[in-house]
Amino acid sequence: MLLNNFRYTAKQKSKSKTLYVFIKNIVFFFILLNSIQSVHARNSFRIDHHLNVLDDNTDWVYVPTKIHEESKWKSISSNMKYIYNKTIVNPYKKFMSNRHAYDTEEIIEGNDEIPIIDTEVNVIPPRLKGDEAFQITFNCEIKNTGICRKAEKDFKDAAYKIAEVVNIYAGPILINATLTSFCELAHPDGSACNADDPTRRKLGQAYPYASHPAKAVNPSDGDTDIYLYPQALFKQLNIVSKGVPDYAEYDITAEFNSDVNWYFHNQNTDRIDDEQHDFVYVAIHELVHGLGFITSWRDLFEDMQLKYLAPRVITATKGSENVIMGWQHMQIFDKYIQMNKTGAYLKDRGKVIMEYGNNNEIVSQIDWIDGFHKSQSGQLAQEIYDIATSGKRVFTVESIDKDITTYLHTIKGNFVAGTCIGHLDDDEYTNKPDFLLRPFVRKGEDIDDLIEKGSFAYMSEIEKARKELWWMSPFGPHLLSILEMIGWPTTYHPERREVEYVDAGLSRYVKNTYLNFFIILSISLCMILF
Repeated sequence: MLLNNFRYTAKQKSKSKTLYVFIKNIVFFFILLNSIQSVHARNSFRIDHHLNVLDDNTDWVYVPTKIHEESKWKSISSNMKYIYNKTIVNPYKKFMSNRHAYDTEEIIEGNDEIPIIDTEVNVIPPRLKGDEAFQITFNCEIKNTGICRKAEKDFKDAAYKIAEVVNIYAGPILINATLTSFCELAHPDGSACNADDPTRRKLGQAYPYASHPAKAVNPSDGDTDIYLYPQALFKQLNIVSKGVPDYAEYDITAEFNSDVNWYFHNQNTDRIDDEQHDFVYVAIHELVHGLGFITSWRDLFEDMQLKYLAPRVITATKGSENVIMGWQHMQIFDKYIQMNKTGAYLKDRGKVIMEYGNNNEIVSQIDWIDGFHKSQSGQLAQEIYDIATSGKRVFTVESIDKDITTYLHTIKGNFVAGTCIGHLDDDEYTNKPDFLLRPFVRKGEDIDDLIEKGSFAYMSEIEKARKELWWMSPFGPHLLSILEMIGWPTTYHPERREVEYVDAGLSRYVKNTYLNFFIILSISLCMILF
């Protein structure tokens, strides 16, 4: 009897020990995965863009969000499944593959659950217009319902005009637009804005709600680096990889200032007043930014005495300390910017700048800035700032057919994020067909008057070549050539650009084979020994 009790107790202890070891291994596994995720967070984030309407120095600010828009636990669980399949079920197949390090899980495994897109023929789907092209959620946060109705109708008309000049194949494009008081946002305590308050001068802004990393497939220029594609544009492309991103709720987000004296096209008066701004004009302008006419180049740490012009860094707060987590990928628009004097591409300078601190380490902002200042990257960023603020006609973008050169906006002696580089030159395109993407919208300018002026302005034969596409529209030949360049299909270039989506899953960014092997060995030993 005593022996049986002893055996029973020993068996219970054995089961308890087994359960303890199992739980300990699971906890260890979670800790290890969390550590790897933190190290590689720079590459694992879908980029979501959030409006900051009260920032005087920049029109837009965007920040990373959670991986795949999943909860932390769901993200860890998907990564656990991935590493289990790769390390336990078939640990060698990945390393024997000759595929690029960014290949998706489905490609490596040969999983046929997701249908393969036919890449032999770039099939052109039907073109969408009107409600099929755009689905708009319009939020009006003011009491005047009459203004709300007019603004919503004008905003829809603005969106529909875009579908007349670019080919929308995958839709509808989802837009979240809001008409709200910027004064109330600036003064939540209820104090009133005076006439000189800077928030009164802000008309509105729009940005891609999210951008997704992708690389071109067999591009003519040979550049297969990763760039961020705004979600509205990304959906129009021919995605040849099986992996697809977790799309954000909207493609474009926009806000407009209800404190502005707006002119609405569906109101009783036929003419705009000298003190009014044209709502349709501003809405189309901002939506074009949402389509992808945006740059990642900005003045790093604007409050510093030394000026650096560089792509965006990923900033965060660790406890009470500001930290740098690395660099974000450049926007697809940045790929095509050239320096006018030399013809050199700005992206190549950006890649050199981004070599600094590109080791997946989280560094305090103070230490990062100190090292950056002493580095070759920092010196180059200062040189680029000097070039960008040297005057006019500094940066250009060429058309696909190399027949149209477009000048981007710069300001002598100053770089204003959200204004410089991310717009067409103000002086060059005033009273021209390409007036729309100038950085400033003047009072009393009616978009219909500007279209008429531009359509009859003097142009070169090259600019007139595709006149039927932009004639009597707010989209001039230079703006259309840039939209085509970043990947938007048009009547003259209806093809869908082929890209491979770069999946943000954890293991795709552990690019060092030895590091992969070490991680797998550590996990395996822990599971065996403990």
